[in-house]
Amino acid sequence: MKLLRDVAIRHLVTVAPEHTLRSAAKVMSERGVGCAVVVEKEKVAGIVTERDILHSIAAGDQVDEAKVNDVMTRDVVSGSPGWDVLQAVDAMVEGGFRHLLVMEMDEPVGILSLRDLMNVMAEMVQRDGAAT
Repeated sequence: MKLLRDVAIRHLVTVAPEHTLRSAAKVMSERGVGCAVVVEKEKVAGIVTERDILHSIAAGDQVDEAKVNDVMTRDVVSGSPGWDVLQAVDAMVEGGFRHLLVMEMDEPVGILSLRDLMNVMAEMVQRDGAAT
């Protein structure tokens, strides 16, 4: 079984709480990711996702005025690099979220999306199917 340390995306996109939603969306779009880790005073303060930004826009917020701090998730559920992918899937399904921050000793070391996990699971199924 693959572990999160082997499959997590290690190049984290980070933003500050005071960034506007437009600037966060721009960084996420340029990097081709669906979320960014919110960092304040060199610590993880939360996570902001494309969905958070969409919900804010749908509620009438102005992307050049609203701040990441206004929409981010503060209580971030995280996984450990030693978790296997099934533990990550369980946590994400149970929590109802699509991105899992991977933390080691209170430091972010990676992030996984449901899409990443589905790709890993598909590889595992194909490999197991080829072995039989």
